Amino acid sequence: MGGRPLALSPPRATAALRAWRLLMRGLALPLLGWFWWRGRREPGYRERLRERLGFIPVEPRHMGGLWLHAASLGEVQAARPLIEALLQEWPDHTIVVTTQTPTGLGALRAAWGDRIAHRYAPLDTPGAVSRFLDRLQPQALVLIERELWPQWLFACADRAMPLVLLNARLTEAAARRYQRWRGVMAHAWPRLQVAAVDAASGTRFAALGVPASQLAVSGNLKFDIAPPANLPPLPPDLQGRPLVVAGSTHEGDEAVWLTAWQAIARTHPDALLVLVPRHPQRFDDVSQALSRAGWAHARRSRGEAVRAEHHVLLADTMGELLFWYRHAALCFVGGTLAPVGGHNPLEPLSLGQPVLFGPHTHNAPALFDEAAQSGAGLCVDDAATLQAAVTQALANPAGWMARGKAAQALMARHRGATARCLSTLHAAIGLVRAQRLCNVVAGTLDDGSIVWRDPARAATLSPRDFAPPADKAGDAPQASAQAVQRLATGSGRGQAALVPSPLGAYVLRHYRRGGLVARLSDDRFAHEPVHRGRAMREFALLRLMQAWDLPVPAPVAARHHPHAFSYSADIAVAWLPGTRNLVQCLREARPTPDTWAALGDAIRQLHARQIFHADLNAHNLLLDTQGQAWVVDFDKCERRPGDEWKATNLARLLRSLRKEAKREPVFHWHEDDWALLNKAYRTHREPEST
Repeated sequence: MGGRPLALSPPRATAALRAWRLLMRGLALPLLGWFWWRGRREPGYRERLRERLGFIPVEPRHMGGLWLHAASLGEVQAARPLIEALLQEWPDHTIVVTTQTPTGLGALRAAWGDRIAHRYAPLDTPGAVSRFLDRLQPQALVLIERELWPQWLFACADRAMPLVLLNARLTEAAARRYQRWRGVMAHAWPRLQVAAVDAASGTRFAALGVPASQLAVSGNLKFDIAPPANLPPLPPDLQGRPLVVAGSTHEGDEAVWLTAWQAIARTHPDALLVLVPRHPQRFDDVSQALSRAGWAHARRSRGEAVRAEHHVLLADTMGELLFWYRHAALCFVGGTLAPVGGHNPLEPLSLGQPVLFGPHTHNAPALFDEAAQSGAGLCVDDAATLQAAVTQALANPAGWMARGKAAQALMARHRGATARCLSTLHAAIGLVRAQRLCNVVAGTLDDGSIVWRDPARAATLSPRDFAPPADKAGDAPQASAQAVQRLATGSGRGQAALVPSPLGAYVLRHYRRGGLVARLSDDRFAHEPVHRGRAMREFALLRLMQAWDLPVPAPVAARHHPHAFSYSADIAVAWLPGTRNLVQCLREARPTPDTWAALGDAIRQLHARQIFHADLNAHNLLLDTQGQAWVVDFDKCERRPGDEWKATNLARLLRSLRKEAKREPVFHWHEDDWALLNKAYRTHREPEST
């Protein structure tokens, strides 16, 4: 439906996925304990632990936007050009970024401050993921690189959310693991829209089950990272000394470097080795290892001055790696002498800096190979070859820096991944007018009720605004009315009124119960959290559908009024001038074929976006004087995966038309008109993504 993977049948939980869920439930408490234990050295791990279980703050203005997950520091850095591009299309309040680590949060804050909302990602348990999604209600999940959690993907697919994997990397070893445990992710592969960093990764994703129509090779987002324009200068104690920067190092990298540095320091006593460990929890351990090895060193975090006798500077701060690469005489990429697989070489390359690296480059073999073959990089195997390469580079700095042109050319060849990733995202989510995701103000009224409102449509509200006087009912009130007027509701349960307002007339509807339960209480509902109450759910869904340009009224305000063990609710939506419902129209004349086509097209637009209407009937279809069809009353409606419910939804509408034909003395309904509606429904095509 709509040319996107949303219309797949609902995801099925395989035995392997159920086993995974059981495992993750069992690991939940140990994982929380691990976060607490790790917080001894990195206090950020102890902060906001409730968010790991999905208990994130409910911020209605964030709902309906993008959930972008960048696991840690590297993924956040990779996502920088993508986020900057998204901010050109989406308001700030509609992008929420999750990370697993505090270092990822630090990188996010360093780049955008509080401009973009951050949450810690939920554990991959059904409860944590469900709570997270209930509170955030995103319209799509965007993953960076390869952070694929089975229950995340299952729960999002079960809510008809597009799943988009950008800057996707998949090594041969990782692909074999996915093949070995295929049942855990069987539900996910057909639903993923993937932009792979290279053709090899794309081929591996295809072998796992990602359809070719949902695969693209975008290149690496990191090629599009613009280096900072105004990095600070070196402090006076470092000026004049050649800096050899070993970035993102692990223990195995540091051991080789310190062995080689003994000879390098003798031949180039003015050179300074700047060690930048990858993980902050190792800073103290590295300092102790330097002291045990007899290396006098300064620590950046303590503001210690680098003296002449210092041959090593421990850069034990976060977010300064680009600063060191900018001022380096020579750059080394860590995780390559240690058998880690290599970290990001594009940071120094983007600065026009050639790179040294070790033999362990399986995280990005094609990139490291291209750097070596083009002259933008040089591979060293051990301490001896490292010593020789560094000694030669320091002895002939002009010759080494001449490789910088090769680095610049390599970067230029691969730029453009951001635009290609955006194309993949647009293909997955369809046409979205993100600027129509209105800001939402939440507040509490004098009577204790909670209100969400669009400040552009409702400047202020009070309890009286949700209790208009009961004027005489009228079937077709005009938008220019100066007094509150009752509207025809069809079912007899709803209470709708047209209310004039300086910011535009709106329709106020009070939620009523039906059936036998109404004999006990006609407007009280069992207690629910505010964000799951009827009014708030309908408000959030209308807001999302407005961004999709669907034929529905704009939300104005929603009210959740808690009582002892229950709540009552109201919603206000923008008045659609000149509209009448289909029942009113059929009382007067037989609609034209174009009118039936407009109705079929409107329903199809909702179904193409996987919107299930719980009460699709002739009273909830409106027609205006221009022939435009509208759909209203989205109480208990939702996004729903699959196709099978759509025929049932249409059958409900047909039953309501037949029922009204029996009830009304004059009703211009003809059974053969249904074919006109059906034809338009079947032939609808969505607008092209932009």
